[in-house]
Amino acid sequence: MQEFKQKCLVLSATTYKMTDEKTGETNSGLTLFYIPTDKLTPEDDAAARGRGQISLGIQPSKVTLPIDLQTKVKHAPALYELTLKLVTRQLKAQIQPINLEYVSLAELHPVKGKEA
Repeated sequence: MQEFKQKCLVLSATTYKMTDEKTGETNSGLTLFYIPTDKLTPEDDAAARGRGQISLGIQPSKVTLPIDLQTKVKHAPALYELTLKLVTRQLKAQIQPINLEYVSLAELHPVKGKEA
């Protein structure tokens, strides 16, 4: 299947491990909340404004990775490169995360002299 990489700003990373009481099966993983970009430029949906609605900013995404990738999480928030794979499940195309690589720390600074 086709793989692609996406730079992202990981906001939080949390591991989980649960055991099903009935089957005894263990389910574990690494949950990330992230913004699918490495640039925080203002986003504005002009079409939504034309309908009298508002759509601003970047919506955070949530993804679950295999728990063994927790060793690759160095800091959060921080910039990472997320490797994704396009897979087909039940005749539907889905994007499956398969790897994560740390890029750098991320800092926010006020932008002086710029008005909306």
